[in-house]
Amino acid sequence: MNHANMYIVGLALCTLGNIASQEMARDLCPEVEKHLNNSNPYIRKKAALCAVRILKKVPELVESISPLTQSIYNERNHGVLLSGITLSIEICQNHPETLPEYRKVDHVEPSAMGSEHV
Repeated sequence: MNHANMYIVGLALCTLGNIASQEMARDLCPEVEKHLNNSNPYIRKKAALCAVRILKKVPELVESISPLTQSIYNERNHGVLLSGITLSIEICQNHPETLPEYRKVDHVEPSAMGSEHV
């Protein structure tokens, strides 16, 4: 998952999300977390979608993934923003104890979006 080509990294994240066992998901969760903060929006989007699938397989990993979702709310890329919100919805639906944390989130700043969407 550390390849220079973003499409290969994206394919690896999709594969991990789809076919990983619980043990494999636990072992590779730090890599997914690292990619949630990647500078490439395509990789961040794929990492968020992979995290959704990992949390469905291994719910106890929510403690490590949940704090990383906060940075996605001011994302300029709409694909990353949608994937991050999907991840947040998954966390809130399956882990009600995290709801107070997500209720504290401020609204998305209009300046975070492109001028064509304001």
